[in-house]
Amino acid sequence: MHSTLSADLEECRVACRGQAQRHFAPLVPVMDGERRFPAEARPVLAEMGAYGLPFPSSVGGHDGSWLTWPILHEEVARVLPALGIHFQVNCVVAGALLDCATSEQIARTVPALLSGDKVAFFAFTEPGTGSDPSLLATRAERTSTGWRISGQKRWITNATHADLGIVFARDPNGDVSLFLIPEGAEGVTAGPATPLLGLRGTGLADLYLDDVEIPEDHLLGSTGGRFTTLKRAMTIGKLGLSSMSVGIMSAALDEAVAYANQREQRGHPIIEFQAIHHLLAEMVSRTEASRQLLYWAATCKDQGSEAIAEVASAKLFITQTAVDVCRMAMSVHGVYGIAEGMPIERMFRDAKMYELLEGTSEVQRELVMRAVR
Repeated sequence: MHSTLSADLEECRVACRGQAQRHFAPLVPVMDGERRFPAEARPVLAEMGAYGLPFPSSVGGHDGSWLTWPILHEEVARVLPALGIHFQVNCVVAGALLDCATSEQIARTVPALLSGDKVAFFAFTEPGTGSDPSLLATRAERTSTGWRISGQKRWITNATHADLGIVFARDPNGDVSLFLIPEGAEGVTAGPATPLLGLRGTGLADLYLDDVEIPEDHLLGSTGGRFTTLKRAMTIGKLGLSSMSVGIMSAALDEAVAYANQREQRGHPIIEFQAIHHLLAEMVSRTEASRQLLYWAATCKDQGSEAIAEVASAKLFITQTAVDVCRMAMSVHGVYGIAEGMPIERMFRDAKMYELLEGTSEVQRELVMRAVR
């Protein structure tokens, strides 16, 4: 399809696609088959700028745009969708720190996250909370030297191999505060990786905080009022998930076209049949519509908007559409589309995961509605 991107952005896409295909295609069986996070991917991601692309160089980023970041995400997800959520978390945590941390706290943590030297976790969700901060059960109590954090977090990406992270907890005033959990903190343990339908090998697991003692200066910002930080940080996450979903759609379309060209029925490749034409045309139009909506949301963020509603709208439409596009690609494949080990079967599983993460479609609808009331 015709691109409306600048020559520089198209050049970036081509470079990212080449690196992703060369380095990440061999890692598909590692993540999806062995369900293991491939540490060997980290230097390549760092070289690509995946961990810090949209952040300023003054804090260790690469001075890229929020529009460039989704392009990188797309190309990684065309090859290995599960890998994208790994580096996305570093950006989400960096975004939260830049939103509320002091300059000293930022200097101590953010550069290592944006370079990929350290892997982060972002711990909000709990067994009983979902997306509702009023149900947060993790507690932060004051001590003579700082804070004691106790609780259990659920669905935490990178939990099994992260170095440090941030935790949302209820403070003594009953409000939501945010805390930095440093590398090597005693009392922090991760459960075994959660068996998942898709996005395997991401180290997603429960995180246990058993009387974790941290210094006073590991409180990020003042006590309370961190729900705003949560919403802003999750906007980064939703933009990443939307980008990866577009990448999955593009890969699903490629797989469907290739299969339709080589699969024959009654002496003809099935791509000559009208029914297949209709499926592929729907896949093309929905993928391109999703891509343009993604770029619009990223551009809004580049223009200085918080873009909470715009990104929620993109996440709502794009992640649902990715599931539909993968389903159509499976229909092109016929019964082979549901066979374990077929690329499209894995893509469908990964797409369904992205539809549910970072807030379900129902949550996104509520965020969109708040902007139009």
